[in-house]
Amino acid sequence: SLASAPMSKQRLLIKGGKVVNDDQSVVADVYVEDGIVQQVGPNLNPEPPTGLTVLDATDKLVIPGGIDTHTHMQFPFMGSKSKDDFHTGTKVEIFCTA
Repeated sequence: SLASAPMSKQRLLIKGGKVVNDDQSVVADVYVEDGIVQQVGPNLNPEPPTGLTVLDATDKLVIPGGIDTHTHMQFPFMGSKSKDDFHTGTKVEIFCTA
């Protein structure tokens, strides 16, 4: 029956992207299992490779989901100027769009 069948896990490996978070960015791999990040690091090779979807993220950004990265910081508008720098402006955008 379907109730007794083992659930297959969804496994994703994002290879070689520039992983960006709130305080740094590094080139790394990201291993995701059932929608949850399990591991971030260089040259990850999760076992077993069967059923693993691999995405080549070379020269691409890997950012956390649910964050709208489209902002207009430091964008003069009708004579106004922003007092935020990149660090404070990013925090404001995250909290205002969450």
